Amino acid sequence: MQNEEEKIKQLQALPIRNYLDQTVVPILLQAMTEVVKVRPPNAIEFIANYLLQNNPEKAQAKQQ
Repeated sequence: MQNEEEKIKQLQALPIRNYLDQTVVPILLQAMTEVVKVRPPNAIEFIANYLLQNNPEKAQAKQQ
């Protein structure tokens, strides 16, 4: 629990670019790679669904 709180504080203290690079960019790049492969008619909806289905924080919550 303490470790998780420390991690949250560290993330909140990061500059914006570093925060995004560590939290959003990796999964967003994966989603964008998939949307290019599939080329669905509604790319935004596809990306939204991809992010919801592949949320790495969701996997971490199951492990705890």
